[in-house]
Amino acid sequence: MKKLFFILIVLCNSLSYSQDVYDVIGKETCECLNAKKIDYSKMNKKEMQTQVGVCMIQSYSSHLSEFKPEDKISFDDEEGMRNLGEKVAMKMMVSCPEIILEMGKRSIDEDDSAEVVKESAFIEGEVTEIKTEQFITLQVKDKNGRNFSFLLLDYFETASLITNSEINKKDNIKVSYTEIELFDPKNKEFRYFKIITDLEKK
Repeated sequence: MKKLFFILIVLCNSLSYSQDVYDVIGKETCECLNAKKIDYSKMNKKEMQTQVGVCMIQSYSSHLSEFKPEDKISFDDEEGMRNLGEKVAMKMMVSCPEIILEMGKRSIDEDDSAEVVKESAFIEGEVTEIKTEQFITLQVKDKNGRNFSFLLLDYFETASLITNSEINKKDNIKVSYTEIELFDPKNKEFRYFKIITDLEKK
């Protein structure tokens, strides 16, 4: 939803921009994409970005002489190309908003898919320690001898295995988890923590 909201903000902002070379590039990029008669339903986000990028660069190259020397961008300038893409995308919201909205939907769909992948991650091993501090931390050693720490932050169906002390040291368990970025006050930095989403006692 945040991304769709951002797109709507971009649409409103783009209407206030004066006519300039970016307006022309935005319009020509839309015309180029429409001429390809692309079936976006069969494309992922990266493929769509590639198609938009090709059309954008073609138009930019044909209008290169209209840019001031300090505003010209080298194709190997990643930051410059990203800024160009953002400016052109604003202009495309006027000529072909459906394409930008489609890209926004692809981003949301693929982000959701990534979350599903994260949720499906799991580790099987032996409980080596259960710490009860501000949050409960479950430490597990897998069959390869690697140690992992998991935090109990959210409710899930089998959370009672921990809260009712039904899991103890040396028990064999399966821990499903997701990873989120949290601030670590001890090390004074943001880092990823494994958050328990499901437990199964073997």
